[in-house]
Amino acid sequence: CRDSKTGDAAFLSVSSKLKGKNIEDLKNSFFTEELFSPTGRFSFYGPPTDVKVSKSYMDGKNRVLEMGFSILSQSTGAEIPRKAIVVASVPEGTDEAVMLATSTTAIRWKKGVENDVRKVSESFKAVASPSTGMKVRARPNKYDDIF
Repeated sequence: CRDSKTGDAAFLSVSSKLKGKNIEDLKNSFFTEELFSPTGRFSFYGPPTDVKVSKSYMDGKNRVLEMGFSILSQSTGAEIPRKAIVVASVPEGTDEAVMLATSTTAIRWKKGVENDVRKVSESFKAVASPSTGMKVRARPNKYDDIF
């Protein structure tokens, strides 16, 4: 979600397969490439620039990355510097990282919103959903018979 008045944002993203690697062993680039991919949340108007991870550490079972980057403004095309905290966790029994990205503009960060961003990121916990006996079935498409 994003506050349209302030630009403050928080969103969840699920990574590609970790291929059995532990979250603490992954390079920072794994997370930045996942978040800033061409189909990523911050890439609507072009890929983010000036991506710099300032801190990367483990907090219990969570990997935390503090970073800065710039994105293009939709209305003006100007670059807007942002600060973010990304918390990644691998729920038990899965092979993907669930990431919470919380961010704000660099100006708002300096004015004290950093504390709010930290509170939100510290509240993050990802757990696997309970397993069920339900089967996934593809829904038929009404246009299947045309071809």
